Amino acid sequence: MRALYELCKPRQSVFDEKKREDVLNLSDLIEGKIDPAAFFEENYLTSGMDILFNAAFKRFIGQGATGLIKLTQAMGGGKTHNMLALGLLAAHPEYRDKIMKDASTYKNVGKVKVVAFTGRESDAPLGIWGSIADQLGKKDVFAQYYSPLAAPGETAWINLLSGEPLLILIDELPPYLENAKSKTIGNSDLSSVTTTALSNLFSALGKSQLSNVCLVISDLKAAYESGSELIRSSFKNLENEVNRSSLNIEPVGSSSDEVYHILRKRLFETIPDAGAINQVAIGYREAVSQAKQMGFTNVQPEHIYTGIKDSYPFHPSIRDLYARFKENPGFQQTRGLIRLMRQIVAGLYDGEATKAKQKYLINVFDFDLNDRNMLTTVTQIKGSLSNAIAHDIAANGKAIAEEIDAQYQQNLVSDVAKLILVASLADVPHALLGLTLQEIIADLCEPERDIAGLKRALDEFQMRACI
Repeated sequence: MRALYELCKPRQSVFDEKKREDVLNLSDLIEGKIDPAAFFEENYLTSGMDILFNAAFKRFIGQGATGLIKLTQAMGGGKTHNMLALGLLAAHPEYRDKIMKDASTYKNVGKVKVVAFTGRESDAPLGIWGSIADQLGKKDVFAQYYSPLAAPGETAWINLLSGEPLLILIDELPPYLENAKSKTIGNSDLSSVTTTALSNLFSALGKSQLSNVCLVISDLKAAYESGSELIRSSFKNLENEVNRSSLNIEPVGSSSDEVYHILRKRLFETIPDAGAINQVAIGYREAVSQAKQMGFTNVQPEHIYTGIKDSYPFHPSIRDLYARFKENPGFQQTRGLIRLMRQIVAGLYDGEATKAKQKYLINVFDFDLNDRNMLTTVTQIKGSLSNAIAHDIAANGKAIAEEIDAQYQQNLVSDVAKLILVASLADVPHALLGLTLQEIIADLCEPERDIAGLKRALDEFQMRACI
């Protein structure tokens, strides 16, 4: 059985600090700053993305049932990424055969015009409708709606948008609307005018003249956490208008194995064939089986075996433990997990004495909390655990787990402590926190790891720790 270092080659971007924090938005798409080849090289086609592509391209050939698509997921859940992928495919036909499952169905669709608006452009002088008209090269068509800013009606939208196939992308709308509340227009404000303009646009998309136009919008509730209550109360009518006629699509399946596929595609250049993965899965199955025979766990070895075949090179516990804290306020769901795992992979493969040479899977506890960047990433998920981390887990050799591991000359207790930490990161009401001893053992089991002395070490940790 071969280690991670031999079987999996990380992408160079994993080690690029600038790349780690690079977040693309719709402005990058419109300004032509995204390389389609590089983008799709790290892109995994989720089921939600496949549905999105087909729904949009059916509109481009005039056969789509609805022209309004809403992407529903919390912050960082893949909404913007899906929009960018669709926009690139619409504008660059040469990539469709490689990326789209049903590309042949739309072979007669040429280059599709793409216009986009991100709510981060809060200073758009002519409003959202003026920005769309300007990108279409038809700025003057809406001249009467600029001074003062006024909402185009349904007929005006039809006159502007009718003609060739068109894709409109609108992202991060809530922060724009929230800011627009402060801009007075007559007896109203820009947010109310914008709400009316967009409601008229949604209605226009149902007319036969715009049967080849598709509008994709991100979830109004999920896009801006800090203003969510205000958004729900102030823009309920707009939200209802979207829901009345939209096709709702979840970019990443929350209960599927898609998260593993996304991580593999984004972080690794190469992974082994099924035979090599099966050998690793067998090794872990045997390790769990031994622990079960010793009475340490009641987890079924076969469950671990099948889980690894789906999750490799990640331990199958990652999805379930991640699901516990993905709803935390401010955590960016898929994007946040990618960022976290990118740091973990970089740490495992770093330096000459790389830990990846001794590891067979990437587990949830494979991070160094004595690394300042890693510590910051974890504490941002749940800041209230900062003191517990310093006291119990990592303090440059002075934490409880580190002292016990030094005593027993192994890293077992530190791994246990980090595993419990991850299982305790949820920060929402009624969240599931912690793990049973049986679950801990199953998640710790790996080939060549001696866990016979685990109970004694854990008893001492339990007496001394705060976590």
